[in-house]
Amino acid sequence: MAPLRTRSIRWKMACRLRVSGRVRITCLVALYCGRALAQERQGTPIDEIDISTGRQTALENESIALTTTPDVGPHLSHTTAVVALGALRHPVYPGSNRSTVDVFPYVDIRGLLNDRVFVSDANGLLGVKILNNGLVRAGVGLNLGNGRTSSDDPRLRGLPNVTPGARIQGYVALALKPVSLEVGVETRLIQKPGTLARLAASYNIAPLPQLHLSVSASISWANASYQNLFFGITPAEAAAASAQGNPLSAYRPGSGLTSAFLVTTVVYQFTKHWGILAFANLDHVIGPSRDSPLTQRTTAPVVAIGAAYMF
Repeated sequence: MAPLRTRSIRWKMACRLRVSGRVRITCLVALYCGRALAQERQGTPIDEIDISTGRQTALENESIALTTTPDVGPHLSHTTAVVALGALRHPVYPGSNRSTVDVFPYVDIRGLLNDRVFVSDANGLLGVKILNNGLVRAGVGLNLGNGRTSSDDPRLRGLPNVTPGARIQGYVALALKPVSLEVGVETRLIQKPGTLARLAASYNIAPLPQLHLSVSASISWANASYQNLFFGITPAEAAAASAQGNPLSAYRPGSGLTSAFLVTTVVYQFTKHWGILAFANLDHVIGPSRDSPLTQRTTAPVVAIGAAYMF
């Protein structure tokens, strides 16, 4: 579902990457896919593979799924699944001047119940499409919000952890093709509930049958509760951080713009089942978030690439 990203789909992934159980499951999937590739190399040569119309639709849907307007993809007549494993480089937290590289496990299942339901690492743990055909699209979903721990970065030393929380999200989109527009709203349900709204636009092209590209941009607004959860510092928290050698001043942001994104995604299929997924995201902290003592860098790249197996 559209996941109305708090920091971007990429940041959400990064937060869930710390869950060791999922990493183990993804590794098992990767081992299975490795055996499948060995068998496939004995079959039809790559240059003789004919990509069907159905597979073209699936590729287009996958490239859109990684954009800032993920809910405007073409209707799927059957269930598709993509699993991928790669590397993700991202800021330690939004506004941090440090970056880290994590394992990038990815699962995306679409076309369930006549393409009304999907499960996706990028766009929501569970999404339901209410309007799924024609110009106007709409839906709701459940996702897991990002969090952080004080040990992630020296700048966070002495501050309380932010626990990942469940989020309810909804969207309305226009599928104009090749341009798409989307407005979405999400609300955190636990630990200082907050609301974030997002406006996004994307442009999608397929220069080759096996290659699908998307370029998208978005801007997000957050209420004061949401801003303070990630960028606010109370006087007590400032004193605790300073006592641990991390001098911070108190800061209480109000509601306002919080982030802007520019995203490029690539989906390329080498064979009937194997391909690559990649995206490059430029994240810009704006508005009250920009003035927080926690914001050391206002612009930061997020880059990921992985081998994908498409069912």
